[in-house]
Amino acid sequence: MKDITDEQVLRAVIKSRETDFTPWPYEILEAETGQPEKVCYRAMERADRRGLLEYGVSLRTAWLTDKGKALLLATPATSA
Repeated sequence: MKDITDEQVLRAVIKSRETDFTPWPYEILEAETGQPEKVCYRAMERADRRGLLEYGVSLRTAWLTDKGKALLLATPATSA
């Protein structure tokens, strides 16, 4: 989980929402980081605990909080 940054999680959430959750955020993280699904999902849970994400029924459909948006604005995007 330490190999997946909060910024990567937030960007995966944004990408997933833009495509109507196909793929899910943790699937995007799997593809981008090579980490297993459970590690990617735990990274999403960590971002939630840190107040960077909010969700209703499922963490898979999370959205960014104001704190999450501020973190992304303060972090320069890296090219993959």
